[in-house]
Amino acid sequence: MVNIETYYLIDYENVHEEGLLGCHSLGKSDYIVIFFTQNAKSIDMSNISNHGEANLEMIEVPAGKQSADMHIGSYIGYLSGKNGKNCNVVIVSNDTDFDNVINFWKNKTGIIASRAQQIKKKDVQKPQINKQEVKSIEENSSKTNITNKTKLNQEVMQAVRNAGFDAQIANTVAKIATGLYGDERILSEVHNTLKKQYTDYLRIYAATKPVLSKYTAENIDQNNKAAGVNKDRTATNTEVQKALSKAGFSNEIIAYVASTAVKNLGLKNGKQLTYKALTSKYGQDKGLMIYNHIKKSI
Repeated sequence: MVNIETYYLIDYENVHEEGLLGCHSLGKSDYIVIFFTQNAKSIDMSNISNHGEANLEMIEVPAGKQSADMHIGSYIGYLSGKNGKNCNVVIVSNDTDFDNVINFWKNKTGIIASRAQQIKKKDVQKPQINKQEVKSIEENSSKTNITNKTKLNQEVMQAVRNAGFDAQIANTVAKIATGLYGDERILSEVHNTLKKQYTDYLRIYAATKPVLSKYTAENIDQNNKAAGVNKDRTATNTEVQKALSKAGFSNEIIAYVASTAVKNLGLKNGKQLTYKALTSKYGQDKGLMIYNHIKKSI
């Protein structure tokens, strides 16, 4: 069975933060591509810090009349040629002129495409279990700072731009770095990848190295400890597994939940991160039920 990927192309200057509503519900086969210009650099990234499991890409385009429109229109053509019918494209914009572009590519290639005013999937009815706790978690989650991956993306992009390179190179380098987040070899891997793609790779690497150094696996672990990772991970793992086993969950669920809980142990808003991971993977009802079984252990 062919996996259909969905691309949400965000006309940011047209819809602003409101167009991103619902991005928290996206999955691994979803892609958020935000098109913005110099005029919209004050993007409040906290609005998309929780973008579910979706892939996120920021594309800066030259400022000018209908500049974003033209780039988004050409991007649909690119996706049509690359994926054809095995691709779903949603242009998030209030601009009805996109409807003609959508119809053109639908008739030309058969691609699945539409326009919406915001990213929003139908909300799953929330269970009656522990409503107050759910409300508290969701309120705290909305205030959570930008995720490390998003910060890495933004910091690398800014560093490359400050070094005098254009937005396209900055976007590409940021995407490379984000894909290697948490890898103990992030410095060498980024260096080698840049060497293959750019003749001026040493200058690009020099600009990004100070940023990348903050996101090595060793530094991430040190930051976690500094944030207060003072509970024994093995004990937590055992407690979570015992609680889920007693509740009759499968070995697959037990292994995933225990791993997720331990990974987020000691992090700022660690419980909220675990809650979001569980509801994203298993749905609101089942995810909450699992979380209620382990919350005392984490």
